[in-house]
Amino acid sequence: MDWNTRYQFWIDNAPEHVVQEISSYSEEEKEFAFFENKKFGTAGIRGPIKYGPNHINEFVISKAAYAYGVWLIEKYGQQAHDYGVVIAHDNRRNRILFSETAAKTLSALGIPVKLFEKNELQPTPLLSYTVAKLKFVGGINITASHNPKNDNGFKVYDQNGKQLDSCDTSRIEEVQNEVQNIFAIEQNSDLVSEISNTIIDQYIKEIMFMIPFAHRSEDSRKDLKVTFSAQHGTSTKIAERLMKAMGVDYELVSEQCEADENFTHTSSPNPQAKESFDLAKQYAEKSGSEVLFATDPDADRFGLVIKHNGEWVHIDGNQLPAVQIWYKMMTINEIEDIKKDNFIVRSVVSSSIGDKIADHYGIKSYATLTGFKWIVREIFKHEADGNECMFAYEESFGSVVRSFTRDKDSFQALVQVIEMIYYYKKQGKTLVDVLEDVHEAVGHYNSDQIQVRFEGINGPTELNEFIDGYRSYKVGDELFGMKITEVADFSKGYKNFPKDNILFIYLNEDNFVALRPSGTEPILRIYIDVTADSCEESLSIIEKIKNEIKNS
Repeated sequence: MDWNTRYQFWIDNAPEHVVQEISSYSEEEKEFAFFENKKFGTAGIRGPIKYGPNHINEFVISKAAYAYGVWLIEKYGQQAHDYGVVIAHDNRRNRILFSETAAKTLSALGIPVKLFEKNELQPTPLLSYTVAKLKFVGGINITASHNPKNDNGFKVYDQNGKQLDSCDTSRIEEVQNEVQNIFAIEQNSDLVSEISNTIIDQYIKEIMFMIPFAHRSEDSRKDLKVTFSAQHGTSTKIAERLMKAMGVDYELVSEQCEADENFTHTSSPNPQAKESFDLAKQYAEKSGSEVLFATDPDADRFGLVIKHNGEWVHIDGNQLPAVQIWYKMMTINEIEDIKKDNFIVRSVVSSSIGDKIADHYGIKSYATLTGFKWIVREIFKHEADGNECMFAYEESFGSVVRSFTRDKDSFQALVQVIEMIYYYKKQGKTLVDVLEDVHEAVGHYNSDQIQVRFEGINGPTELNEFIDGYRSYKVGDELFGMKITEVADFSKGYKNFPKDNILFIYLNEDNFVALRPSGTEPILRIYIDVTADSCEESLSIIEKIKNEIKNS
Protein backbone atom coordinates (compact mmCIF):
# COMPACT_ATOMS: atom_id res chain seq x y z
CA MET A 1 0.00 0.00 0.00
CA ASP A 2 1.50 3.37 -0.99
CA TRP A 3 1.28 6.46 1.17
CA ASN A 4 -1.48 8.06 -0.91
CA THR A 5 -3.71 5.03 -0.34
CA ARG A 6 -3.09 5.13 3.41
CA TYR A 7 -3.75 8.84 3.46
CA GLN A 8 -7.04 8.46 1.61
CA PHE A 9 -8.12 5.71 3.99
CA TRP A 10 -7.65 8.09 6.90
CA ILE A 11 -9.51 10.86 5.07
CA ASP A 12 -12.44 8.48 4.48
CA ASN A 13 -12.58 6.90 7.94
CA ALA A 14 -10.97 9.10 10.60
CA PRO A 15 -12.97 11.43 12.91
CA GLU A 16 -13.53 14.93 11.57
CA HIS A 17 -10.94 16.67 13.77
CA VAL A 18 -8.30 14.20 12.54
CA VAL A 19 -9.27 14.75 8.91
CA GLN A 20 -8.94 18.51 9.39
CA GLU A 21 -5.46 18.14 10.83
CA ILE A 22 -4.02 15.75 8.24
CA SER A 23 -5.57 17.79 5.42
CA SER A 24 -3.48 20.74 6.57
CA TYR A 25 -0.18 18.82 6.25
CA SER A 26 2.24 19.78 3.50
CA GLU A 27 2.94 17.15 0.85
CA GLU A 28 6.20 16.30 2.58
CA GLU A 29 4.45 15.97 5.96
CA LYS A 30 1.75 13.77 4.43
CA GLU A 31 4.29 11.46 2.80
CA PHE A 32 6.23 11.02 6.04
CA ALA A 33 3.08 10.51 8.14
CA PHE A 34 1.64 7.87 5.80
CA PHE A 35 4.53 6.20 3.98
CA GLU A 36 4.60 3.30 6.50
CA ASN A 37 3.10 2.05 9.75
CA LYS A 38 5.01 2.83 12.93
CA LYS A 39 7.40 -0.05 13.60
CA PHE A 40 8.63 -1.52 16.87
CA GLY A 41 12.19 -0.54 17.79
CA THR A 42 14.42 -1.39 20.76
CA ALA A 43 11.64 -1.31 23.35
CA GLY A 44 8.42 -0.48 21.52
CA ILE A 45 7.35 2.49 19.42
CA ARG A 46 8.22 6.17 19.80
CA GLY A 47 7.82 9.28 17.75
CA PRO A 48 6.18 12.70 17.38
CA ILE A 49 2.60 13.07 18.61
CA LYS A 50 0.78 13.69 15.34
CA TYR A 51 -1.88 11.96 13.28
CA GLY A 52 -1.01 9.36 10.67
CA PRO A 53 0.11 5.70 10.95
CA ASN A 54 3.81 6.63 11.16
CA HIS A 55 3.29 8.91 14.18
CA ILE A 56 2.08 8.44 17.75
CA ASN A 57 -1.62 9.05 18.35
CA GLU A 58 -4.54 7.33 20.07
CA PHE A 59 -5.30 5.17 17.02
CA VAL A 60 -1.73 3.90 16.65
CA ILE A 61 -1.65 3.27 20.42
CA SER A 62 -4.91 1.31 20.19
CA LYS A 63 -3.58 -0.84 17.36
CA ALA A 64 -0.32 -1.49 19.24
CA ALA A 65 -2.24 -2.40 22.41
CA TYR A 66 -4.56 -4.69 20.43
CA ALA A 67 -1.62 -6.50 18.82
CA TYR A 68 0.15 -6.75 22.19
CA GLY A 69 -3.03 -8.18 23.74
CA VAL A 70 -3.37 -10.80 21.01
CA TRP A 71 0.26 -11.77 21.58
CA LEU A 72 -0.32 -12.04 25.36
CA ILE A 73 -3.26 -14.38 24.84
CA GLU A 74 -1.28 -16.49 22.36
CA LYS A 75 1.72 -16.72 24.69
CA TYR A 76 0.10 -17.04 28.10
CA GLY A 77 -3.38 -18.36 27.30
CA GLN A 78 -5.76 -18.28 30.28
CA GLN A 79 -3.07 -16.62 32.43
CA ALA A 80 -3.50 -13.47 30.34
CA HIS A 81 -7.17 -13.37 31.33
CA ASP A 82 -6.48 -14.28 34.96
CA TYR A 83 -3.52 -12.04 35.80
CA GLY A 84 -3.70 -9.17 33.33
CA VAL A 85 -1.48 -6.19 32.65
CA VAL A 86 -0.34 -3.07 34.53
CA ILE A 87 0.02 0.28 32.72
CA ALA A 88 2.10 3.32 33.66
CA HIS A 89 2.90 6.64 31.99
CA ASP A 90 5.28 9.56 32.40
CA ASN A 91 4.64 13.29 32.03
CA ARG A 92 4.35 13.58 28.26
CA ARG A 93 1.48 15.01 26.25
CA ASN A 94 -1.64 12.83 25.85
CA ARG A 95 -0.43 10.49 28.61
CA ILE A 96 -3.92 10.03 30.08
CA LEU A 97 -5.57 9.57 26.69
CA PHE A 98 -2.97 7.05 25.56
CA SER A 99 -2.85 5.05 28.82
CA GLU A 100 -6.65 4.84 28.97
CA THR A 101 -6.83 3.93 25.28
CA ALA A 102 -4.40 1.06 25.81
CA ALA A 103 -6.29 -0.07 28.93
CA LYS A 104 -9.68 -0.04 27.20
CA THR A 105 -8.32 -1.92 24.19
CA LEU A 106 -6.93 -4.72 26.34
CA SER A 107 -10.12 -4.80 28.42
CA ALA A 108 -12.13 -5.41 25.25
CA LEU A 109 -9.92 -8.44 24.59
CA GLY A 110 -10.83 -9.82 28.02
CA ILE A 111 -7.50 -8.90 29.64
CA PRO A 112 -7.75 -7.24 33.09
CA VAL A 113 -5.82 -3.97 33.36
CA LYS A 114 -4.50 -2.14 36.40
CA LEU A 115 -3.58 1.53 36.29
CA PHE A 116 -1.60 3.03 39.16
CA GLU A 117 -3.67 4.93 41.74
CA LYS A 118 -5.54 7.87 40.14
CA ASN A 119 -3.60 7.04 36.98
CA GLU A 120 -0.78 9.21 38.29
CA LEU A 121 2.55 9.18 36.50
CA GLN A 122 4.98 6.47 37.64
CA PRO A 123 8.54 5.55 36.59
CA THR A 124 9.70 2.74 34.33
CA PRO A 125 11.67 0.81 36.99
CA LEU A 126 8.64 0.72 39.29
CA LEU A 127 6.54 -0.66 36.44
CA SER A 128 9.12 -3.35 35.68
CA TYR A 129 9.32 -4.28 39.37
CA THR A 130 5.52 -4.34 39.73
CA VAL A 131 4.98 -6.66 36.78
CA ALA A 132 7.34 -9.29 38.21
CA LYS A 133 6.49 -8.81 41.90
CA LEU A 134 2.72 -9.02 41.50
CA LYS A 135 2.81 -11.63 38.73
CA PHE A 136 1.15 -9.73 35.91
CA VAL A 137 1.58 -11.26 32.45
CA GLY A 138 2.87 -7.98 31.09
CA GLY A 139 3.18 -4.23 31.35
CA ILE A 140 2.88 -1.12 29.21
CA ASN A 141 4.52 2.23 29.73
CA ILE A 142 3.35 5.30 27.84
CA THR A 143 6.67 7.10 27.51
CA ALA A 144 9.25 8.39 25.07
CA SER A 145 11.99 8.19 27.72
CA HIS A 146 14.61 10.88 26.97
CA ASN A 147 13.30 11.77 23.48
CA PRO A 148 12.39 15.37 22.51
CA LYS A 149 9.35 16.94 24.17
CA ASN A 150 6.98 16.50 21.22
CA ASP A 151 7.37 12.70 21.29
CA ASN A 152 5.54 9.97 23.12
CA GLY A 153 5.61 6.20 22.88
CA PHE A 154 4.49 2.73 23.89
CA LYS A 155 6.96 0.46 25.72
CA VAL A 156 6.01 -3.17 26.43
CA TYR A 157 7.10 -5.83 28.93
CA ASP A 158 6.70 -9.58 29.44
CA GLN A 159 5.72 -11.35 32.67
CA ASN A 160 9.27 -11.09 34.01
CA GLY A 161 9.18 -7.29 33.84
CA LYS A 162 11.62 -7.42 30.90
CA GLN A 163 11.27 -5.58 27.60
CA LEU A 164 10.03 -7.90 24.88
CA ASP A 165 12.42 -9.93 22.76
CA SER A 166 12.66 -9.28 19.03
CA CYS A 167 10.80 -12.49 18.15
CA ASP A 168 7.88 -11.30 20.29
CA THR A 169 7.76 -7.81 18.82
CA SER A 170 7.92 -9.39 15.34
CA ARG A 171 4.72 -11.28 16.13
CA ILE A 172 3.12 -8.07 17.40
CA GLU A 173 4.10 -6.41 14.10
CA GLU A 174 2.37 -9.24 12.23
CA VAL A 175 -0.83 -8.79 14.21
CA GLN A 176 -0.73 -5.02 13.66
CA ASN A 177 -0.46 -5.58 9.92
CA GLU A 178 -3.55 -7.79 10.02
CA VAL A 179 -5.70 -4.97 11.43
CA GLN A 180 -8.00 -3.87 8.60
CA ASN A 181 -9.49 -0.74 10.18
CA ILE A 182 -7.46 1.13 12.79
CA PHE A 183 -10.56 3.18 13.68
CA ALA A 184 -12.78 0.19 14.47
CA ILE A 185 -10.78 -1.50 17.24
CA GLU A 186 -13.15 -2.31 20.11
CA GLN A 187 -12.65 -0.67 23.50
CA ASN A 188 -14.39 -0.84 26.88
CA SER A 189 -13.63 -0.15 30.54
CA ASP A 190 -15.14 -3.33 31.98
CA LEU A 191 -11.87 -4.82 33.26
CA VAL A 192 -9.97 -1.59 34.05
CA SER A 193 -9.20 -0.81 37.71
CA GLU A 194 -6.41 0.58 39.91
CA ILE A 195 -3.48 -0.92 41.82
CA SER A 196 -2.60 0.17 45.36
CA ASN A 197 0.46 2.36 45.83
CA THR A 198 1.64 0.00 48.59
CA ILE A 199 3.73 -1.61 45.85
CA ILE A 200 5.90 1.52 46.01
CA ASP A 201 6.68 0.81 49.68
CA GLN A 202 7.84 -2.71 48.79
CA TYR A 203 9.99 -1.38 45.98
CA ILE A 204 11.68 1.22 48.19
CA LYS A 205 12.33 -1.38 50.89
CA GLU A 206 14.16 -3.62 48.39
CA ILE A 207 16.26 -0.72 47.13
CA MET A 208 17.31 0.35 50.63
CA PHE A 209 18.43 -3.21 51.35
CA MET A 210 21.23 -2.66 48.81
CA ILE A 211 23.25 -0.57 51.27
CA PRO A 212 26.17 -2.75 52.39
CA PHE A 213 25.42 -4.40 55.72
CA ALA A 214 28.48 -2.90 57.39
CA HIS A 215 27.27 0.61 56.54
CA ARG A 216 23.60 0.40 57.55
CA SER A 217 24.15 1.60 61.11
CA GLU A 218 24.93 5.10 59.82
CA ASP A 219 21.52 6.73 59.76
CA SER A 220 22.64 10.28 58.99
CA ARG A 221 24.63 11.66 56.10
CA LYS A 222 23.72 15.29 56.74
CA ASP A 223 27.16 16.55 55.83
CA LEU A 224 26.56 15.42 52.24
CA LYS A 225 24.67 18.11 50.30
CA VAL A 226 23.02 17.01 47.04
CA THR A 227 20.83 18.66 44.40
CA PHE A 228 18.26 16.57 42.52
CA SER A 229 16.35 17.07 39.25
CA ALA A 230 13.59 14.91 37.79
CA GLN A 231 13.72 16.73 34.43
CA HIS A 232 9.95 17.31 34.72
CA GLY A 233 9.34 13.56 34.89
CA THR A 234 8.34 10.75 37.21
CA SER A 235 11.13 10.35 39.75
CA THR A 236 10.55 13.10 42.34
CA LYS A 237 8.36 11.32 44.90
CA ILE A 238 10.36 8.09 45.09
CA ALA A 239 13.71 9.91 44.95
CA GLU A 240 12.66 12.17 47.86
CA ARG A 241 11.69 9.17 49.97
CA LEU A 242 15.02 7.50 49.25
CA MET A 243 17.08 10.62 49.98
CA LYS A 244 15.21 11.14 53.25
CA ALA A 245 15.85 7.53 54.20
CA MET A 246 19.55 7.98 53.36
CA GLY A 247 19.71 11.04 55.63
CA VAL A 248 21.40 13.32 53.10
CA ASP A 249 20.91 17.08 53.02
CA TYR A 250 19.11 17.41 49.68
CA GLU A 251 17.40 20.08 47.65
CA LEU A 252 15.09 19.73 44.65
CA VAL A 253 15.43 21.76 41.47
CA SER A 254 11.82 22.76 42.06
CA GLU A 255 10.99 23.88 38.51
CA GLN A 256 12.20 20.55 37.09
CA CYS A 257 10.60 18.40 39.79
CA GLU A 258 7.08 19.31 38.67
CA ALA A 259 5.52 17.17 35.95
CA ASP A 260 5.46 19.35 32.85
CA GLU A 261 4.60 18.00 29.40
CA ASN A 262 6.27 21.02 27.79
CA PHE A 263 9.61 20.58 29.59
CA THR A 264 9.57 24.32 30.17
CA HIS A 265 12.60 24.60 32.42
CA THR A 266 15.12 22.23 30.83
CA SER A 267 17.14 22.48 27.65
CA SER A 268 17.34 18.67 27.50
CA PRO A 269 15.47 15.99 29.49
CA ASN A 270 18.36 13.55 28.96
CA PRO A 271 20.98 13.38 31.76
CA GLN A 272 23.50 12.26 29.13
CA ALA A 273 23.47 15.87 27.91
CA LYS A 274 25.64 18.19 29.99
CA GLU A 275 23.22 21.08 29.46
CA SER A 276 20.51 19.14 31.32
CA PHE A 277 22.35 20.10 34.54
CA ASP A 278 22.51 23.87 33.87
CA LEU A 279 19.69 24.82 36.25
CA ALA A 280 20.88 22.35 38.91
CA LYS A 281 24.29 24.02 38.85
CA GLN A 282 22.66 27.39 39.53
CA TYR A 283 20.89 25.90 42.55
CA ALA A 284 24.08 24.26 43.80
CA GLU A 285 26.20 27.39 43.51
CA LYS A 286 23.77 29.13 45.87
CA SER A 287 23.31 26.24 48.31
CA GLY A 288 26.86 24.91 48.41
CA SER A 289 25.80 21.50 47.12
CA GLU A 290 28.66 19.30 45.93
CA VAL A 291 26.69 16.66 43.98
CA LEU A 292 24.05 16.97 41.24
CA PHE A 293 21.71 14.09 40.35
CA ALA A 294 19.26 13.89 37.44
CA THR A 295 16.98 11.27 35.93
CA ASP A 296 15.29 11.28 32.55
CA PRO A 297 11.47 11.64 32.42
CA ASP A 298 10.63 7.94 32.89
CA ALA A 299 13.44 7.55 35.46
CA ASP A 300 15.32 4.64 33.97
CA ARG A 301 18.44 6.77 33.26
CA PHE A 302 20.56 8.38 35.96
CA GLY A 303 23.12 11.17 35.55
CA LEU A 304 25.70 12.60 37.94
CA VAL A 305 27.78 15.79 38.15
CA ILE A 306 30.19 16.34 41.05
CA LYS A 307 32.34 19.18 42.33
CA HIS A 308 36.04 18.25 42.11
CA ASN A 309 38.80 20.76 42.89
CA GLY A 310 36.29 23.59 42.56
CA GLU A 311 35.06 22.52 39.10
CA TRP A 312 31.90 20.69 38.01
CA VAL A 313 32.72 17.32 36.44
CA HIS A 314 30.13 15.42 34.40
CA ILE A 315 30.59 11.68 35.04
CA ASP A 316 29.80 9.83 31.82
CA GLY A 317 27.91 6.59 31.23
CA ASN A 318 31.02 4.42 31.24
CA GLN A 319 32.83 6.14 34.11
CA LEU A 320 29.95 5.88 36.59
CA PRO A 321 29.46 2.10 36.13
CA ALA A 322 33.21 1.65 36.49
CA VAL A 323 33.27 3.22 39.96
CA GLN A 324 29.96 1.56 40.90
CA ILE A 325 31.32 -1.89 40.08
CA TRP A 326 34.62 -1.08 41.82
CA TYR A 327 32.82 0.09 44.97
CA LYS A 328 30.39 -2.82 45.11
CA MET A 329 33.11 -5.43 44.65
CA MET A 330 35.34 -3.71 47.21
CA THR A 331 32.60 -3.56 49.88
CA ILE A 332 31.58 -7.18 49.31
CA ASN A 333 35.20 -8.26 49.38
CA GLU A 334 35.50 -6.66 52.83
CA ILE A 335 32.81 -8.98 54.18
CA GLU A 336 33.03 -12.27 52.29
CA ASP A 337 34.81 -14.18 49.54
CA ILE A 338 33.44 -13.35 46.10
CA LYS A 339 32.26 -16.35 44.09
CA LYS A 340 34.29 -16.61 40.87
CA ASP A 341 31.16 -17.49 38.88
CA ASN A 342 29.37 -14.29 39.90
CA PHE A 343 29.31 -11.87 37.02
CA ILE A 344 28.62 -8.48 35.46
CA VAL A 345 26.86 -7.77 32.17
CA ARG A 346 27.30 -4.82 29.83
CA SER A 347 26.05 -3.83 26.41
CA VAL A 348 28.62 -4.52 23.71
CA VAL A 349 29.04 -0.82 22.88
CA SER A 350 29.84 0.02 26.51
CA SER A 351 33.48 0.40 27.54
CA SER A 352 35.37 -2.81 28.22
CA ILE A 353 36.73 -1.25 31.43
CA GLY A 354 33.96 -3.14 33.21
CA ASP A 355 35.45 -6.43 32.00
CA LYS A 356 38.85 -5.40 33.36
CA ILE A 357 37.37 -4.59 36.79
CA ALA A 358 35.54 -7.92 36.87
CA ASP A 359 38.78 -9.70 36.02
CA HIS A 360 40.58 -7.71 38.74
CA TYR A 361 38.14 -9.11 41.32
CA GLY A 362 38.12 -12.60 39.80
CA ILE A 363 34.54 -12.72 38.48
CA LYS A 364 33.05 -13.24 35.02
CA SER A 365 31.93 -10.59 32.54
CA TYR A 366 29.55 -10.86 29.59
CA ALA A 367 28.61 -8.51 26.73
CA THR A 368 25.25 -8.40 24.93
CA LEU A 369 23.54 -6.46 22.18
CA THR A 370 22.33 -2.98 23.12
CA GLY A 371 18.92 -2.89 24.77
CA PHE A 372 18.27 -3.85 28.37
CA LYS A 373 16.16 -6.81 27.25
CA TRP A 374 19.37 -8.46 26.02
CA ILE A 375 21.15 -7.68 29.28
CA VAL A 376 18.32 -9.19 31.32
CA ARG A 377 18.30 -12.30 29.13
CA GLU A 378 22.00 -12.74 29.91
CA ILE A 379 21.33 -12.21 33.63
CA PHE A 380 18.58 -14.84 33.61
CA LYS A 381 20.83 -17.33 31.78
CA HIS A 382 23.61 -17.20 34.37
CA GLU A 383 21.40 -16.77 37.43
CA ALA A 384 19.67 -20.00 36.39
CA ASP A 385 22.99 -21.71 37.15
CA GLY A 386 22.96 -20.31 40.69
CA ASN A 387 25.32 -17.39 40.03
CA GLU A 388 24.65 -13.80 41.07
CA CYS A 389 24.66 -10.75 38.85
CA MET A 390 26.80 -8.16 40.61
CA PHE A 391 26.05 -5.29 38.21
CA ALA A 392 24.61 -4.70 34.73
CA TYR A 393 24.80 -1.57 32.60
CA GLU A 394 24.61 0.28 29.32
CA GLU A 395 26.77 3.29 28.53
CA SER A 396 23.55 5.26 27.99
CA PHE A 397 23.32 6.03 31.74
CA GLY A 398 21.31 2.95 32.66
CA SER A 399 22.11 0.16 35.13
CA VAL A 400 20.89 -2.20 37.81
CA VAL A 401 22.86 -2.87 40.98
CA ARG A 402 20.63 -5.87 41.79
CA SER A 403 18.44 -7.71 39.31
CA PHE A 404 15.09 -7.47 41.12
CA THR A 405 14.32 -4.73 38.58
CA ARG A 406 14.43 -5.97 34.98
CA ASP A 407 14.95 -2.62 33.31
CA LYS A 408 17.34 0.26 33.88
CA ASP A 409 16.76 1.66 37.37
CA SER A 410 17.77 5.20 38.34
CA PHE A 411 16.64 4.68 41.94
CA GLN A 412 19.02 1.79 42.53
CA ALA A 413 21.77 4.02 41.13
CA LEU A 414 20.69 6.93 43.34
CA VAL A 415 20.99 4.94 46.57
CA GLN A 416 24.25 3.21 45.68
CA VAL A 417 25.86 6.43 44.43
CA ILE A 418 24.86 8.38 47.56
CA GLU A 419 26.37 5.68 49.76
CA MET A 420 29.45 5.50 47.56
CA ILE A 421 30.04 9.26 47.53
CA TYR A 422 29.58 9.42 51.30
CA TYR A 423 31.97 6.50 51.85
CA TYR A 424 34.73 8.16 49.85
CA LYS A 425 33.98 11.64 51.19
CA LYS A 426 35.02 10.41 54.63
CA GLN A 427 38.36 9.48 53.06
CA GLY A 428 38.75 12.93 51.50
CA LYS A 429 38.07 11.62 47.99
CA THR A 430 35.61 12.45 45.22
CA LEU A 431 34.54 9.97 42.56
CA VAL A 432 37.06 11.57 40.20
CA ASP A 433 39.78 10.43 42.60
CA VAL A 434 38.24 6.96 42.74
CA LEU A 435 38.10 6.80 38.95
CA GLU A 436 41.82 7.58 38.88
CA ASP A 437 42.38 4.69 41.31
CA VAL A 438 40.42 2.40 38.97
CA HIS A 439 42.47 3.54 35.98
CA GLU A 440 45.70 2.88 37.82
CA ALA A 441 44.52 -0.63 38.61
CA VAL A 442 43.00 -1.74 35.28
CA GLY A 443 43.96 0.76 32.56
CA HIS A 444 43.43 4.37 31.47
CA TYR A 445 40.16 3.98 29.55
CA ASN A 446 38.15 6.86 28.14
CA SER A 447 35.07 6.84 25.95
CA ASP A 448 32.99 9.21 23.87
CA GLN A 449 30.14 9.20 21.38
CA ILE A 450 29.12 11.03 18.21
CA GLN A 451 25.49 11.17 17.08
CA VAL A 452 24.53 11.80 13.45
CA ARG A 453 20.86 12.39 12.59
CA PHE A 454 19.34 11.01 9.36
CA GLU A 455 15.88 12.59 9.09
CA GLY A 456 13.11 12.03 6.56
CA ILE A 457 12.09 9.19 4.28
CA ASN A 458 15.59 8.78 2.83
CA GLY A 459 17.17 8.81 6.29
CA PRO A 460 17.46 5.01 6.72
CA THR A 461 19.11 4.62 3.30
CA GLU A 462 21.58 7.44 3.96
CA LEU A 463 22.38 6.01 7.39
CA ASN A 464 23.19 2.58 5.98
CA GLU A 465 25.32 4.12 3.23
CA PHE A 466 27.33 5.90 5.93
CA ILE A 467 27.95 2.62 7.77
CA ASP A 468 28.79 0.84 4.50
CA GLY A 469 31.61 3.34 3.97
CA TYR A 470 33.28 1.91 7.08
CA ARG A 471 32.44 -1.69 6.14
CA SER A 472 34.97 -1.37 3.31
CA TYR A 473 37.88 -1.34 5.80
CA LYS A 474 39.83 -4.56 6.35
CA VAL A 475 42.20 -5.96 8.96
CA GLY A 476 45.64 -4.43 8.46
CA ASP A 477 44.32 -1.14 7.07
CA GLU A 478 45.20 2.06 8.89
CA LEU A 479 42.38 4.16 10.33
CA PHE A 480 42.67 7.17 12.65
CA GLY A 481 46.43 6.60 12.72
CA MET A 482 46.11 3.07 14.12
CA LYS A 483 46.16 -0.44 12.65
CA ILE A 484 42.85 -2.26 12.30
CA THR A 485 43.18 -5.55 14.19
CA GLU A 486 39.59 -6.82 13.76
CA VAL A 487 36.40 -5.87 11.91
CA ALA A 488 33.24 -7.29 13.51
CA ASP A 489 30.16 -6.92 11.30
CA PHE A 490 27.21 -8.08 13.38
CA SER A 491 24.90 -7.88 10.35
CA LYS A 492 26.71 -10.91 8.90
CA GLY A 493 26.84 -12.75 12.21
CA TYR A 494 29.56 -12.38 14.82
CA LYS A 495 30.46 -14.96 17.48
CA ASN A 496 27.28 -15.92 19.37
CA PHE A 497 25.54 -12.56 18.98
CA PRO A 498 22.21 -12.35 17.13
CA LYS A 499 22.50 -10.53 13.82
CA ASP A 500 22.14 -6.77 14.13
CA ASN A 501 23.13 -3.67 12.18
CA ILE A 502 26.27 -2.95 14.23
CA LEU A 503 29.82 -2.56 12.96
CA PHE A 504 32.86 -2.72 15.25
CA ILE A 505 36.34 -1.71 14.12
CA TYR A 506 39.04 -2.66 16.63
CA LEU A 507 42.22 -0.59 16.55
CA ASN A 508 45.53 -1.64 18.14
CA GLU A 509 43.57 -4.49 19.81
CA ASP A 510 42.16 -2.67 22.87
CA ASN A 511 40.52 0.34 21.15
CA PHE A 512 37.30 0.33 19.16
CA VAL A 513 34.99 2.48 17.07
CA ALA A 514 31.45 1.07 16.80
CA LEU A 515 28.63 2.26 14.55
CA ARG A 516 25.06 1.45 15.59
CA PRO A 517 21.71 2.94 14.53
CA SER A 518 19.43 3.95 17.40
CA GLY A 519 16.43 1.70 17.92
CA THR A 520 14.18 4.62 18.87
CA GLU A 521 15.34 7.71 16.92
CA PRO A 522 16.66 8.48 13.38
CA ILE A 523 20.20 8.63 14.74
CA LEU A 524 23.46 6.82 14.06
CA ARG A 525 25.48 6.46 17.24
CA ILE A 526 29.25 6.18 16.87
CA TYR A 527 30.95 4.85 20.01
CA ILE A 528 34.65 5.35 20.74
CA ASP A 529 36.54 3.47 23.46
CA VAL A 530 40.28 3.99 23.94
CA THR A 531 42.91 2.91 26.45
CA ALA A 532 46.45 4.31 26.64
CA ASP A 533 49.35 4.85 29.03
CA SER A 534 47.59 7.85 30.57
CA CYS A 535 44.15 9.44 30.62
CA GLU A 536 45.54 12.47 28.81
CA GLU A 537 46.80 10.29 25.97
CA SER A 538 43.54 8.33 25.63
CA LEU A 539 41.54 11.59 25.55
CA SER A 540 43.88 12.95 22.88
CA ILE A 541 43.34 9.86 20.72
CA ILE A 542 39.56 10.20 21.11
CA GLU A 543 39.64 13.83 19.96
CA LYS A 544 41.67 12.82 16.89
CA ILE A 545 39.12 10.11 16.02
CA LYS A 546 36.15 12.45 16.52
CA ASN A 547 37.67 15.18 14.34
CA GLU A 548 38.42 12.75 11.53
CA ILE A 549 34.89 11.32 11.62
CA LYS A 550 33.27 14.76 11.63
CA ASN A 551 35.43 15.89 8.69
CA SER A 552 34.90 12.72 6.66
